[in-house]
Amino acid sequence: MSNQNVLQAFLKEKGVHCPYQIWLSSPETSDSILIEGGEHLGVFEPVHIDLMDFISTQEVKERKTYLYFKYPNQYIVSVCLSESTKFDDKEMDLMYYFLYPIYSEYALHANRYKIDKIIESICQTTSLLDIEEIFSAILKNTMEVIPTADLGTLWLYDRQLDRIVCKTSVGHVMDGLWKMKYRIGEGSIGQMFMNGTPELVKDTSKLLLKMATVSPENNQYWDSTYDFPRHVKSLISAPIAVDGEIECAMILGQVKSSKSLTEQDLHLMQGFSSQIGVALKNAKLFTDIKNQNQLLLKRDDIHSTLTNLSLQNKGAKKVIRELNRIIGKKLIFVDLIENSCIPERKKLPYSYTYQKLYRTITNMEDGLPYKIITSEQESHCLYPIRTENLILGCLIIEIKEPLSQLDHIALEQGYSVLALELVKKKNLVEFYYKNRRELYYELLQSKDSTTLLSKATELGIKEQEEFFSVILQYIGNQDEEVLDTYIHRLVAQLKKELSFYIQTIFGDHNKAIVLFCLPDSKSYPYILQILEQTIVMWNEEEKGRLLCGGISSTYSDLSLIGKSHNEAEMALSYLVSKEVPDIIEYSKIGLNRLFINQDKEEINRFLQEVFEPLQTPHHAASKFEETLITYFELNRSASQTATKLFIHINTLYQRLKKIEDCLSISFEDAEDILRLQLACYLKKSLNQAS
Repeated sequence: MSNQNVLQAFLKEKGVHCPYQIWLSSPETSDSILIEGGEHLGVFEPVHIDLMDFISTQEVKERKTYLYFKYPNQYIVSVCLSESTKFDDKEMDLMYYFLYPIYSEYALHANRYKIDKIIESICQTTSLLDIEEIFSAILKNTMEVIPTADLGTLWLYDRQLDRIVCKTSVGHVMDGLWKMKYRIGEGSIGQMFMNGTPELVKDTSKLLLKMATVSPENNQYWDSTYDFPRHVKSLISAPIAVDGEIECAMILGQVKSSKSLTEQDLHLMQGFSSQIGVALKNAKLFTDIKNQNQLLLKRDDIHSTLTNLSLQNKGAKKVIRELNRIIGKKLIFVDLIENSCIPERKKLPYSYTYQKLYRTITNMEDGLPYKIITSEQESHCLYPIRTENLILGCLIIEIKEPLSQLDHIALEQGYSVLALELVKKKNLVEFYYKNRRELYYELLQSKDSTTLLSKATELGIKEQEEFFSVILQYIGNQDEEVLDTYIHRLVAQLKKELSFYIQTIFGDHNKAIVLFCLPDSKSYPYILQILEQTIVMWNEEEKGRLLCGGISSTYSDLSLIGKSHNEAEMALSYLVSKEVPDIIEYSKIGLNRLFINQDKEEINRFLQEVFEPLQTPHHAASKFEETLITYFELNRSASQTATKLFIHINTLYQRLKKIEDCLSISFEDAEDILRLQLACYLKKSLNQAS
């Protein structure tokens, strides 16, 4: 005999012969299910009642008797009798056990359904490889397994934004939810990501305390008319981890359902979440591989496009235009050999000069592929173009957001092609210099006027105008290729600022050789001023590299071009010998032109012969040297010399007499005077140089 038949027999023995119905209320359904009893008896569906701590209770209402029995997991079996009657506690306990099979059979069926649904959901989510599809499937399938929940949201931590954002929802949610972006630890959602613990909330008014930590930016999107505790009666939340890090979280709420969410729902959600984490990991791996593959294809496409432009000799302008199209950002290509940029512009960002830009790149850390430069108004990415230890140029990209991986790939490919373009240009410039250099030195050696004129015409030198030569040189041991690059940049700067006056210009290893013309009397001071400014600027900005220069006298006869070149060389040699970073005119070196090419050891021997006799045990050599040098500096004026040395004039005469005795000379002998005067001059010059 089934338990329901036993119940029927029990009721007859009790003397209850009226029609009855048995109803089952479960957390999986919002309405009660009729288990036994004919519909012709009328609908005696019981009202929903909270049994609290009791497992059974009864009530009589409108001459009908309602018996309620509470079973685990919010299952309630109700018996509705069509007449009024009363049962004692013992009878209620007996009926509880008579009706237990109804509960157990339905609960077992419901659990099987949930397990089947979980397996089906896991199979579905793990078979999906699109992350966006997985998010929707996760929430939908979870809510099918936990039907008490009729509101759900899924939140994802976006690493690029460093914020938690809502990815999908089920049920009615406020519009502002999609605009909210939570920090870790902000509000109940941010705290769940921070703590990483699942939670069941039966009193949702407690969540209002956590909402106090929500930022004003997110608070503005909250619908003030939305009464959260009244609308959402209970709530469960669970984080979803991938490789030990919380990637997203699900929040399910009870809004319309009469049943509250339970600990069992929370455990079910946790178990489901762990499997979802695996599905998310697989989808992320697939997405990463797919993205990498797409990037590789894009890189090949970019490489092919830019390489073809280079092979077709389309030039840097076409390459820059294509790079602009690919990355969709404002881009400037700076050629630091020619000191020019594409597109052409009057000034660089942040008012950089080409020299300052070059120095900024030079000071970048080794191995750093790019540098971000920011100001209050804008940000730029500085992408240097190098070959080994040479800086050839750079790309300057205006950025309003971080560069994407595809942007970096495009820039890397563009870097290679532009480096090749710059090397090609550098080689062409060197070839041009070689031709100019050969023509120029042939011109210097030309004795025949016809040949001289022919070579001058090839170099672009005009016969009628006055001219002068300038030679600029870097001092110090430097890598030859680095020096070539510096000379290229120096020549480019001079051509940019003085092109109107330049007749010919080229680089020669560590030198830049220029022939200037003088169309009018004002030209020379202007050219000299620019040259002096250039020397100062380069020596200030290029620490460790000294630049000096020599300027010849002005001539109008082309046959004197060799003399002009030699004068510039001599003036330059004077500064080089002293290692002075300056520029000097040949006419200003005066007497020094006689000693420029003189052996330094020979000069030192001559000075030693003159001054060594003063270094005797009986005389203070430095005092006599100072007296002698000052005496000739002041044109042998005894009174001025005594005043400058702060000694009595008689003391001066005594010193001069002792100098005559030590050196075996006479201040009355013209040859002795010339010898001493020359020695003092050279001594002073060497002291200044040292």
